[in-house]
Amino acid sequence: MFDENNEVRWIGTEASRRTKSAIAVTLSFVILLGGMAVVGVKGYGAYMDWRQQDDYIGDGGTATQVIVREGVGWGTVADSLVGLDVIRDPGLFEREALKLAAGPVPGTWNILTHLPAKTAAKMMNDPDNKWIMKITMREGRRLSSLFETLIDDLDLNEDDVKRLGWTPEKIEAALAEIVADPKSIGLSKWAEQDWTGPFRGNVEIEDATKLEGFLFPDTYFFTPPIDTGVKSILARFAEEFNDVTGPKDLDIAAKAQALGYSAREIIIIASIIEAEVFIEADRPKVARVIYNRLKEDMPLQMDSVVNYGLNRSGKANLEEGNQDTETPWGVYNFSGLPLTPINSPSRSALMAAVNPAEGNWLYFVTINLDTGETLFADTYDEHVQQREIYRKWCRENPASCPD
Repeated sequence: MFDENNEVRWIGTEASRRTKSAIAVTLSFVILLGGMAVVGVKGYGAYMDWRQQDDYIGDGGTATQVIVREGVGWGTVADSLVGLDVIRDPGLFEREALKLAAGPVPGTWNILTHLPAKTAAKMMNDPDNKWIMKITMREGRRLSSLFETLIDDLDLNEDDVKRLGWTPEKIEAALAEIVADPKSIGLSKWAEQDWTGPFRGNVEIEDATKLEGFLFPDTYFFTPPIDTGVKSILARFAEEFNDVTGPKDLDIAAKAQALGYSAREIIIIASIIEAEVFIEADRPKVARVIYNRLKEDMPLQMDSVVNYGLNRSGKANLEEGNQDTETPWGVYNFSGLPLTPINSPSRSALMAAVNPAEGNWLYFVTINLDTGETLFADTYDEHVQQREIYRKWCRENPASCPD
């Protein structure tokens, strides 16, 4: 304590000595307890290691994934799980797994590290733990941007893209292989075309363009990495296209013949319908406009087709000079159909192409791009008036009107 001069002064009394002794005893006790705690923790850790030397106990650790290839058995899976630190004893896991199934299901499985063999076996047989990739090929999608769109839709990172084999180099190589051998993915024979050229405007036809239109837009489920390679995915799309357009469904070939066109021409027409209007009731009318113009030997003069050749959005307004562009899709400059489909048409567009409405229309214009409202006309004068309605709408809705 302090004296009258504010200097520290110890009280040399019996009470003081007792206080010092009590403090010393307390400190010794605390140190003893700390030492015991350290020994206890180390001892418990050693005890748990001893208990888990043959099999983990508990609910598992961190999340991981194991890939099961086609044709492998539980023994191979067990070795993989040991390598991932999921289980300790491969033999114990294999025995537990065989109680549940004769063999593993191929695919990528979500699992945890540090699992008891029995728990790991149950997880490897629970379908909820299997990674299923849901892929939607949108209606009207161009093949050239398909995988770029899928990567965005699935929110894949760079490692995911590499693991799936969806890098630009892999996609380009796969498309080249398919063009060289269309049967490798079961591509429709309607896709066959003489690609030696020369083509209008001396345009070089890209591989994606050569396959355009013969893959069906729908939602599919895949098992990475077993069937998620570029060719595997496109093969599924091609198979569905063949089923939908085949004799057991839409029977496009027979209906095309009845209309006096080839099946390939019908797919091209359907793709134009897909790009031009989205209101289902208008699609047979657009089909009729196309057939009427073909019958009259009139150029189609449809912006969506020209834009495809310019690699621009089908909804974009043509700029000055675009109408004179010399490409196999420059349908302001020649009568007849473009060289290829311009997208992957939907069932609705395909049905409209083979079931055109009755009418004498030669023109149409969508006057409200938000609602899709479209007007049809028999004469050019009427069409000019309708185009003015569209221009007025654009002036009033500049944000909705494309450049």
